Amino acid sequence: MKRRLISISVGLVILFLAYTFSNVILHGDKMSFESNTEIIRSVKAQEVINQSNDIYITVNGRLESKEWLDLLSEVLGIFIKSKKYFKAGQDYKKNEVIIEIESQEFLATVKQYRSELQNLIASVLPDIKIDFNDNYKNWETYFKKFNVENNTSKMPIPLSDQEKFYIVGKGLNSLFYKVKNLEERLNKYKIKSPFNGTLTESYISEGSLISPNQKLGVLINPSLYELEVAVPSKFGDKLNIGKNVKFLSSNNESYTGKIRRINKSIDDYSQSIRLYIEFNSPKLKEGMFAEVDIPLGKVENSFSISRSLLINDSFVYYVKNNMTIGIIEVDLIFNNDEYVIVKGLENGTKIISTFIPGIYEGMKVNIINLWGI
Repeated sequence: MKRRLISISVGLVILFLAYTFSNVILHGDKMSFESNTEIIRSVKAQEVINQSNDIYITVNGRLESKEWLDLLSEVLGIFIKSKKYFKAGQDYKKNEVIIEIESQEFLATVKQYRSELQNLIASVLPDIKIDFNDNYKNWETYFKKFNVENNTSKMPIPLSDQEKFYIVGKGLNSLFYKVKNLEERLNKYKIKSPFNGTLTESYISEGSLISPNQKLGVLINPSLYELEVAVPSKFGDKLNIGKNVKFLSSNNESYTGKIRRINKSIDDYSQSIRLYIEFNSPKLKEGMFAEVDIPLGKVENSFSISRSLLINDSFVYYVKNNMTIGIIEVDLIFNNDEYVIVKGLENGTKIISTFIPGIYEGMKVNIINLWGI
């Protein structure tokens, strides 16, 4: 019985060894092939061509009218009907009347004082003819042209100290400047546009009683705008007044402006500097969102790549001549959220142009798309 069990055990061992040996014979080549096969990844690469690269920072803000005016009244009166409706969106030419306030009562006062000045001149003409004959013709011409319906022109200049004393003593100067003061105030009953502008706000209507210092509306220059943006203070030494700045609108139109002002103060919280950029175009609108590229200079003999390709701010992957991945150190010259400018890469170096998950040094690759800049 014991001998039979030993025989059975030996038989089982022989069968197991036979099965294992047959598997090695049948599948040995396949197992060897699988163990020696390496995965070759397909990659995209770009060939380095060092050149001069512009550096810029992208910032944004909203356009505001650079030239605007709060329309205020300096006199009391009724807003009378004008040629144009005083409503938002109304355009006015330079020196065109925007608002006219009823002024007949005040105009009568002005004419009264003009008449008094005219009468006073008439009363002194005989004395001027006798005592200051050299200047009589000028005074006579001035009197003849005097009209209470028109603004008062400048009086003749005395030709001697004696004539000057006489004119002052008679009260001509005092009355003349009182008339001019009243005429100046009369002009305030008409509010004129100081530039070609558009009314953006209207707070009164025709027939309203207007009081002194009352705000009547807002007028803007529809062609001249300013964009206020914040730039990190680390770029402060690269900012210059007069530099051109461009932005692309939502309808893909390009506009060029200039840096007009730079605030010398740094914001404590954001550590930024405020820039003020002027744009001049009738196609722009107040409140329009603008994203602009601020030029900061050039970097010679450098290369620009996507920020996502930079490893630890110092390295990039490249493809060696034996088609394996290598790592090369670079000098980081400039960076923003989108791209970096580096030095230290030789022309012709093939760097990886798209991120590859699981990439490692020594990985075998095949370049499927090689392009240069």
